[in-house]
Amino acid sequence: MNKKRIKKIDIVIIAVIAAMLIINVTARLSTVFSDFYVRKIYPVISAPFVWLSGLLPFSLGELMITLAVLAVIIGIPSLIIYLVIKRKDKAKVKRVSGAALRLSCIALAYVLTTETLGCFVMYQCSTFSERYFEPTEHTEKLLLETLEDVSLRLSQLCGEFNRDDSGYIVLDKSYVDECKSALKKVSRDYSQLSGYYPNPKGIYFSFFMSQQAIVGLYMPFAFEATYNRDTQDISKPATICHELSHLKGIIQEDEANFVSMVACFNSDSDVVRYSGYLDAFYYLYSDAYELLGTEYESRLRDAISAVPDFVWDNDLYSFKNTYWEDNKEKEIIPTETVQAVSEALTEANLKLNDVEEGMMIYYRVTELLMDYKASGGYI
Repeated sequence: MNKKRIKKIDIVIIAVIAAMLIINVTARLSTVFSDFYVRKIYPVISAPFVWLSGLLPFSLGELMITLAVLAVIIGIPSLIIYLVIKRKDKAKVKRVSGAALRLSCIALAYVLTTETLGCFVMYQCSTFSERYFEPTEHTEKLLLETLEDVSLRLSQLCGEFNRDDSGYIVLDKSYVDECKSALKKVSRDYSQLSGYYPNPKGIYFSFFMSQQAIVGLYMPFAFEATYNRDTQDISKPATICHELSHLKGIIQEDEANFVSMVACFNSDSDVVRYSGYLDAFYYLYSDAYELLGTEYESRLRDAISAVPDFVWDNDLYSFKNTYWEDNKEKEIIPTETVQAVSEALTEANLKLNDVEEGMMIYYRVTELLMDYKASGGYI
């Protein structure tokens, strides 16, 4: 009787997948393990990959996604047609189908490994507030005071920048280095942020990101921080700080948002500071508007009274007012469909990683900003 021999590559694939499953289970069962991994192991594992990926002038992650999409759209149908045509040649069919299956398993093992080591374990860590802040009572008074501080900063900075004929701020690329410097500066308080930062990558197919309401994206399988090139300039510094913080193992969206804002607040660059204050104002005002009762209406109006109208009209949102009209011809799939699918997938991914709040996790940044102010942080 002929016994099928298991190739060494198959043993390696099985071993890698098994190891990643064990690491995931361990992380879910032990916060101590996850915290130790992020502090001691992840920096060692990620550093060479972050550096190598950073050498490329284009997004490696975007290239991987593009190739994967082409493999599904073109590769799978082509394989099926080939196997049907060669169906009488049993040996060739077996060899080709076996090679395709093995290649798929290698891709699966790679994605599972990079997602586990660069993403999944971090979801099981202690929260940022548990690590850095004393418990804070999140009162209406503290929320309004934090909002008022940010509003004042916006009013002080908003007139300092070059603007185009439509009133939108125009920046040069120097803010990228300022973003990296800002993160290194606050690493004195949050040591996890220390070390090397690569240049973030602008996504070529940015309109598809826009359809999903995505302004930035961390790609664990490429150890890469990317951003939407189509957003208006002033929103980019805060986005870049957010995505770069993911490279340091800060994976929760509310925590990456918070770290980005604090880095921006403490930056030596007015551009970076203003971008962070805009981001903070968006969350604080949105939450205050939804959470505070009618008895606080007058106090809320007072808290935001310093913000000029042109900040509301031109600076507060990621896209220029004419963006969708100007890019209508790029729409292959309806934006509503793309956004609905994107939100469903994001929600599913967060729930899969034990983030019970789902997409509402983004709004927990308001509580972190309140904790930061209560602890004496600079706003």
